[in-house]
Amino acid sequence: MKLSAILILDPRGNISLGGSDVIKRHENYGKHLTSLSNKLKLVVFTSNNSERIIYNSKYLDRYVLSKPTINSLLFAWRAYRCIIQERMDVKLLIAGDPWESFWTALLLNKFLHKDIPIQMQIHGDIANPLWKNINIQNRMRYILAQLFCKKATAVRAVSKNQKINLIKNLRIVESKISVIPVPISLESLDLRKRKYLNRPSNITIIGRVHKDRGITFFLQLLEKLTDISRDFSVIIIGSGKDELKFLSSVKQIIGSNKVKFVGQVSEKQLSRYWREIGVLVSLAPVESYGRVMREALVSGVPVWALESSGSKDLFSVERTGQIRHLDLDATPDSLFIEFNKLLKARPNAAFRNKFMRENAALPSLLVKSWVQLIKF
Repeated sequence: MKLSAILILDPRGNISLGGSDVIKRHENYGKHLTSLSNKLKLVVFTSNNSERIIYNSKYLDRYVLSKPTINSLLFAWRAYRCIIQERMDVKLLIAGDPWESFWTALLLNKFLHKDIPIQMQIHGDIANPLWKNINIQNRMRYILAQLFCKKATAVRAVSKNQKINLIKNLRIVESKISVIPVPISLESLDLRKRKYLNRPSNITIIGRVHKDRGITFFLQLLEKLTDISRDFSVIIIGSGKDELKFLSSVKQIIGSNKVKFVGQVSEKQLSRYWREIGVLVSLAPVESYGRVMREALVSGVPVWALESSGSKDLFSVERTGQIRHLDLDATPDSLFIEFNKLLKARPNAAFRNKFMRENAALPSLLVKSWVQLIKF
């Protein structure tokens, strides 16, 4: 009996490299899929640096076909051979990006002599002109996305403003796009009421330590705040190729004794730090959704953010002052006043409760979007 599969294609190995948090999320998708239809199973063809191996579980099968690769032809051929060998009846192809994953899906349809529908998942704000201008590689990928995004059967975006950019700049038909954010794991969060009047006096940056994530803007902000006072500290959670130089610059500005460097942490580990954080700053110039911003707000931590697709969605729904727009052109005095207002911001219980309800429904919404595309 053939296995009826919804197949996720991951030639670059993002699911494997994402670790246990990402794998657990996909297992949850598989669980929701099984509850919707016991005739379907979620299957992932991925890559990592270990040997080729198969991981089977009740709700998710993972096949490691190669080392991480941008060779779509090779990955598609191995995917084809695996499908034949395992006698899979693939009902839907899911491409995690408009490039290598999507090209793999197109080639796989050719090898199978089929026209299996393809859902393209776009997690980054790739249609934002700021993203295109970050580097030459992004410019090339932007042009390729303009050519290939229209060929997808359906597109899954993660925020409303990201969807607007996709329609305006990549000319994707609106009816093809569904906005379904990546669900956040809230199981480990401490959701007890926070004493917001005595928050720790610090600013915290979380995420990949790289120039395209706004670390230069963080240094600008820090220099302006320290012009007024050094009576606060800095927490850095994350890692990346620029971390040594960035950490050295932060210490030069505010002093080594005022800096706590945590490094890379899992979602579960991050949940333990929210009570130590005064204000989260989000400085990535291009942010499609902003999972960390939302996790902060749910945990009662105020957010100071540059305008992006992700933060614009939040500005439109959270109006109590727990998230504020960061204007780096403002004077040091004005910025320090904003910082202190954020430290005293009251957590928004109504926003938190609404977000938690919507977040809990996301896996089911995503799975339903898959089933609706299937040709039985």
